[in-house]
Amino acid sequence: MNWEQLFNEIKEKCPECVKCGFCCKHTPCYYGKWDEEQNKCIYLTEDNLCGIYDQIIELEKNKPSMERMFGSGCCLNYMNPDRLKIIREKQNEKNKRGA
Repeated sequence: MNWEQLFNEIKEKCPECVKCGFCCKHTPCYYGKWDEEQNKCIYLTEDNLCGIYDQIIELEKNKPSMERMFGSGCCLNYMNPDRLKIIREKQNEKNKRGA
């Protein structure tokens, strides 16, 4: 099995990213910069998105998928309070629509 196959196998088991921003509140990625005062990456927007997402996608378009910053799911999913809150909110909305 090569690295790409292994990555794709792992990716299938990795939970979907819900865009909670938790990872960017703990450490900056390769492209990020840490804001000591706000305790988060300077590129993290108010709605927990990457402010330089499009630039990163463009820079990495020729990289193998396993080396890309985005697209492999949630990297910090275990007991992530921000992620759990979003999932609960989505479930509550789904329950309200279905009820």
